[in-house]
Amino acid sequence: MSLNRKLPQRFLARAGVVAAVTAAGMVGFAAPSTAIPHDPGFPFTPTLTRLVPTSCSAIIDAVTVRQEKAGTFGVRVNVTQTGEGCSDWKVAVRFKNLDTGYADGQQHRVVNGVVQDTADGVIVGFGTAPGVGRVEARIVALDSNNREMEQISGTATFTLG
Repeated sequence: MSLNRKLPQRFLARAGVVAAVTAAGMVGFAAPSTAIPHDPGFPFTPTLTRLVPTSCSAIIDAVTVRQEKAGTFGVRVNVTQTGEGCSDWKVAVRFKNLDTGYADGQQHRVVNGVVQDTADGVIVGFGTAPGVGRVEARIVALDSNNREMEQISGTATFTLG
């Protein structure tokens, strides 16, 4: 009889550990990222998106890329696309300079999981020039009509010198 009692207790203990680890992971997953000016590259939280009405989905991993000009940043984007019916869509970087209030962004087409018109998958240009200061940026997935798709946007907060 003691064996039967210990089995449910072990199961409950393991289930509690799994729940705690999952909860801790989700809290870390949802928390905004922050960086200091000398970081060479800073990761965004992953962006998870689904292309409606198809059965296609994507995970977008992104990291900041230091630029030579002050007040600018680049974003290296890696798209992992899965499912069927994956038509062309767009990935956008949107930012807001928290010190000045200036906000803008830039978008690029994604074809077969590859971000178009980038140098080695790095998004740069006017839409990634918020100026010197604290910057909050996010990765957004858009359909062909520039509407946001179902997603959990990846975010990063960092300081540009």
